[in-house]
Amino acid sequence: MVSNERELSMLRYGSADPLPERRLLKAGPLTAVLEEGGLRYIRYRGQEIVRGIYAAVRDRNWGTIKPVFREFDVSSGEHSFEVWFVAEHRQGGIDFVWEGRITGSEEGTIAFTFDGEARSAFLRNRIGFCVLHPSDLAGRKVEVETAGGVLAGSFPDRISPHQPFMDMEAIRHELTPELACELRFSGDLFEMEDQRNWTDASFKTYCTPLRLPYPVEIAEGQRVRQGVTLTLLGKHADEGDAAAAGAGDELAIELHDRAVGRVPELGLGAAPRSRLSDAELAELRLLELTFLRAIVRLSDPDWKQELANAAAAAAVLGARLELEAVVPVVGTQQELLELLVKAVTEVEPLVDTVFLFPSEGYVSSGELSAALIRLRDAAGLSFRVGGGTRAYFAELNRAVLPLAELEAAMYTINPQVHAFDIASIAETASAQGDTVRSARAVVPGLPLSVGPITFKPRLNPNATSEEGRRRSEDRANHTDARQRSLFGAGWLLGSLRSLSEAGAERACYLETVGPLGARDSGDNGVLYPLYHVLAAAGKLQGAEVLDCRVSDRLSFDAMAIRGRDGKLSLLAANYTNETIRVRVRSPFFQPSRLRLLDERSAPMLAHAEYPAPPWQDGSFELELLPYAVAVVS
Repeated sequence: MVSNERELSMLRYGSADPLPERRLLKAGPLTAVLEEGGLRYIRYRGQEIVRGIYAAVRDRNWGTIKPVFREFDVSSGEHSFEVWFVAEHRQGGIDFVWEGRITGSEEGTIAFTFDGEARSAFLRNRIGFCVLHPSDLAGRKVEVETAGGVLAGSFPDRISPHQPFMDMEAIRHELTPELACELRFSGDLFEMEDQRNWTDASFKTYCTPLRLPYPVEIAEGQRVRQGVTLTLLGKHADEGDAAAAGAGDELAIELHDRAVGRVPELGLGAAPRSRLSDAELAELRLLELTFLRAIVRLSDPDWKQELANAAAAAAVLGARLELEAVVPVVGTQQELLELLVKAVTEVEPLVDTVFLFPSEGYVSSGELSAALIRLRDAAGLSFRVGGGTRAYFAELNRAVLPLAELEAAMYTINPQVHAFDIASIAETASAQGDTVRSARAVVPGLPLSVGPITFKPRLNPNATSEEGRRRSEDRANHTDARQRSLFGAGWLLGSLRSLSEAGAERACYLETVGPLGARDSGDNGVLYPLYHVLAAAGKLQGAEVLDCRVSDRLSFDAMAIRGRDGKLSLLAANYTNETIRVRVRSPFFQPSRLRLLDERSAPMLAHAEYPAPPWQDGSFELELLPYAVAVVS
């Protein structure tokens, strides 16, 4: 067991730095969590009504400049609070400072003001407030105030490709038949986007409409002032109702004997420029992967070697091979496609899908796909020609795709497009399934191979400078130590649950080896914690996923699987830095084996066996150490 605090933090969540301090604040019937100058998880009588309110400084490439707080003061009572701070955002030529003030009243009103000044001239895309509405509000009716009047609508059910509401001055939605929540904005025009496009589990109302040109220069000395006010309109619940609302604070899992999905076929990305050793292949074979995904850039002189390396690994692993082929936009495209088909012929039948994309842009080209289909058919090959996007679901959702020329579809997922902290990353797992359900309407009838699913973006389709584009595609910027932590294993479990329940046919995670992989590279490479989640899931590909209801997916997650032999497995993960106890209720699931992946099993980082928890009256209790993963069978 690790005893050094620094090593323990690295093992738990991939950083030696302490997690951000949190403070619970109360404003009458409302509670909120104060964290790093923003509010999270604003709840009315335990019901989440706002996921977050914060201010951001975004550079010309949509990079977020992290603040440093020079002054910070909090005064809180039993039913009200006041927060004041000064935040500085400095990076390169960017220098911006602002004063924030947040007040919460006994009547249930929260007001947040932003008063900032640029201390240098720089290009920005946005400066100011963002309000996050939880994605659980999908389908909920709303009223939106604009300068032109009040509009009636609803939070989108299917992921909206574009802004559902624009030029917003206020938005209201119902909490109870007698009570509504209103958010009112000042200092700028606001609009909303559906952040599930990037797997954030929220709808975001933000300042500065995207229809306005960006980036724009903010002058030295220019001021930015904004405000957001949350108000409860109507009759509050009485104290008895409030006590009943707070009675569900127990962390619990309810299992129901009803299938809600299947574990998809699982694959890993082929680590580029590497030929796997026998020791690496031996451990990867234990994952029972269905496929590998290899990227071949036809402008790269070594692309044939990349394909050969990936094919050799797939053959040893007993896996199929997906290719993500990127074709340069030059006059030799036909010749390059002919060379690609010839190379695939040499490794047939390993290759079962080729996802084809032009190098300029991020979505499929009908002309290229049609040309590849003709060459494939002429060669008598059987691989599928796929497409979609090599960027985010947003690009798939917004594109006009050549559906007649596509036989499979893909898009990528990563949890760090907008936010980068542990809590925000954990929130994204639940939204991944929404992308699959919405994709069914975008690419109807096409099998989905979701991925690569990575911890950090592998490119930036929204970069406005060549430097920003190159920086986003530099593999040195893709590593994240949290991928190699216990938290990384838990996040992968949450991702797998969401994709399984939504019905994705395939899920491609990370890479095989190295800092972006499931294990370190080399014959003596360390197995990362998420390797063990993949190993458990690999044996259950195609198995039924049962209805598993988790009381608080912000704190932990779980999935229940019935294998083809009829045996049940429950996988659970703690998303917090605290030990938690979870009550598992099921009349048909009696645990006989418990394996835990937690800090006690370091440095080997393998599941350790423990006595099965006692089952009584249709339930049992799991104790999970910080960021632990459990497998109960």
